[in-house]
Amino acid sequence: MRKLFMVLTGVVILYLSSLVYREKVIPITTHFPAKRLGEETKGEIQLNLVFFFSMNSCLPCMKVIDFLNEPLDWIRVVGIVPEKEMPYLGEIRQTTGARFPIQSFRGWKRYHPNYAPTLYGVGPDGNIYFILPCVGLEETYLSEYLAEFAKKAGYLLRVSRN
Repeated sequence: MRKLFMVLTGVVILYLSSLVYREKVIPITTHFPAKRLGEETKGEIQLNLVFFFSMNSCLPCMKVIDFLNEPLDWIRVVGIVPEKEMPYLGEIRQTTGARFPIQSFRGWKRYHPNYAPTLYGVGPDGNIYFILPCVGLEETYLSEYLAEFAKKAGYLLRVSRN
């Protein structure tokens, strides 16, 4: 009887550890909490551009902010900064010129990129379709990139709504 109890205990431990492991290996490219980005202010949002950055990010790398300040009608832009920089939000806006909504890093730690500034392209369903590290050249290609993305992968954004 003791041997059977030990086997049962081993099976239960193995099952519980598999649950923990499965939760850890789910890729971050799915289930992005797009609903927490805020209310849609204009039309139907088909793509969210989530911009992870910091006051300490190199200013030439953040030239993409000029493009993000005037997004296309079907795009919503949200900035994410570290929690400790939220008291300096006015200074961040003044320094970078950011006019889009900026949220705190709290609740987004799972999605924090290794390099900042980084731009995530997130569908309304929470799938991350692209991750672009910003290096200062985005103003030359980002508008064409998004236009091509809309042409070639736009069906993903429409299908995901249904």
